[in-house]
Amino acid sequence: MSAPQTLSDIPGIDPLFSAEEVHRGVTALGQRIEREIGDEDPLLVALLGGSVIFLADLVRAIARPVRFELIHVAAGESAESGVMQIQYPIPVEIAGQSVVVVKDVVASGVTEPYLEEQLRNHGARAVRFAALIDIPDDRKTGFEVSYAVFSTPRQGVLVGYGLKHDGRYGNLSYVARRLSPASAKERP
Repeated sequence: MSAPQTLSDIPGIDPLFSAEEVHRGVTALGQRIEREIGDEDPLLVALLGGSVIFLADLVRAIARPVRFELIHVAAGESAESGVMQIQYPIPVEIAGQSVVVVKDVVASGVTEPYLEEQLRNHGARAVRFAALIDIPDDRKTGFEVSYAVFSTPRQGVLVGYGLKHDGRYGNLSYVARRLSPASAKERP
């Protein structure tokens, strides 16, 4: 059985960005990154989870060989403590390298400065951030994304194109918001 892929196939899902919009946006972002990095040989580092599908399409949108790796960043004792650690360290040398960190969603801006600091402490020459979705209204820091496919206000729980809710909906080709059961019943 194939996964529903059209905008109206799944109850409780409110489409935000169609598969076509996502494809056009990721392709345009890949082309922009390629133009802006010039002769650099960047290393794209994606956070495990929701950014994996974004990473796969983004590297294919860059029309030259690029390197990429996956890492996982987790909060320490509690998310409120601000203590974080990279659980899967980058398996390549990054000293002197230009790094583009690929994330599914940038919201609070708390994790990103930590990542940038860690990458710079390991010798990265430049660190940029690319997000599928940027939610600047949720910032708790002054962090600014270098590249974003979409910038939007908070729209609830986002799903699709790698973004999951309770482990589901990440396989959708578009981005949507998951409606609460009550609001899903109110939809026509």
